[in-house]
Amino acid sequence: MSSAEIAESVTHAITPAKCQDEYYSGEGNTEMQCFPTLVDNRFYATLPSPFQNATNTIIFNPDQGLSDIVLTASLPAPSGGQSYVGWAFPNNWLASMISQVALRVGGSALYYFTGDSIFVDTLTDCESSDKKQAVADLAGGALLTVADYSDVSKRTGSVYLKMPFNSISALQKTLALPTDLLTQPIQILITFNSFASVAYWYGTGSPIPPNLPIQFDTAQVNFRKTTMQSSEHLLARREDMNTHALTYPLRYFSQTTFRTNINNVSEYTKNQINLTGFRSGSIKYIDVWVNRTQNGAVVPSENLNFVPIISARLLINGLVMYDAQLNCALWNLCERKNTNQFNTVSLSPNGDNTGAVAEPITSSWLTIPFAQLCEPNAFNNVVNLGYPIQNSVVNLEITLGEGDGTSSYQVSACYHYVSSLIFTKSSCEYVF
Repeated sequence: MSSAEIAESVTHAITPAKCQDEYYSGEGNTEMQCFPTLVDNRFYATLPSPFQNATNTIIFNPDQGLSDIVLTASLPAPSGGQSYVGWAFPNNWLASMISQVALRVGGSALYYFTGDSIFVDTLTDCESSDKKQAVADLAGGALLTVADYSDVSKRTGSVYLKMPFNSISALQKTLALPTDLLTQPIQILITFNSFASVAYWYGTGSPIPPNLPIQFDTAQVNFRKTTMQSSEHLLARREDMNTHALTYPLRYFSQTTFRTNINNVSEYTKNQINLTGFRSGSIKYIDVWVNRTQNGAVVPSENLNFVPIISARLLINGLVMYDAQLNCALWNLCERKNTNQFNTVSLSPNGDNTGAVAEPITSSWLTIPFAQLCEPNAFNNVVNLGYPIQNSVVNLEITLGEGDGTSSYQVSACYHYVSSLIFTKSSCEYVF
């Protein structure tokens, strides 16, 4: 027996693995779609009330598989009362305009997701830093002078609406939501911020003139759905869904963002925070981001300009579960397929107050994991449990790389739970 044959024999004997042909195609290395489908994104819904501070209800009637949802909106052209003189818009302005999105799946409970958590979750799901940056840039480019508003492409942005059941990822694409098992529609409620809370004032004089728009010029939601080529393959045609149930595992469920303010912050000083608002269930990970505040509110134009967290420490009932001293950025890379950051801009007036200057900066956030890392392939599900925090006392200690002793910040934390949707009797509900 040759040395190669001996090595092969030993390896096969000690390795608990299935033998797979990696030379010829065959049953062991080929998968075939059982039920042929078609994909289209031809369904649009126009927002009925595209005003600032307004809430719009969008209905997706039960059809078949629902997956990607994209919101596209345009600012009005400069004219009359909307002259934009003295105002600039930052990068990602459309994502910043989303205050919150609520979702009801058939007869399920109504859950709310904040706009910034949707944006962070979308970037987290991207497979590469290039894709993540492109997604961030498409959420609205910087509009620095009045002349920029004349270009409709610069006044238009698009945002991926990350819901519990969908993902912008192609490599880890989720299964389409089977709305054919429902009799009630999918309801999506989109609430906008005011334009003044997002735009940057570079002009002079007081009072500030009200020459911002009060509504979008156009705003619409575009859906992608997956349809069985033969309706005979639909589950309700093959099983009695009044006596059976379908479990639809979610990659994660993002709870409504917890927020708190910290004041008198100094550079490289530890800031103590008590995290609250946990529900029953298993937490996979927590995302944390920090915004600068002014008069108790996030500084306009810096809605998504997150301040880097240099150090972090999290304790649950006194037990240290996460400890990153001056190395949060590197620990983030241990848990994610790309960085927890994206490039954006910080705005400031130009020399003669005729426009704004965009200074490139990096916006980043922190991920604190509890569940073992898992990145399933497209249309596959893997359920990894995390930490059942529930009524535990959770203390977070963070250190920022800026602050002069009088600085104020808003700390946001989004808890991501293990969850599934259960479809039965023409309705569905979340299970945590």
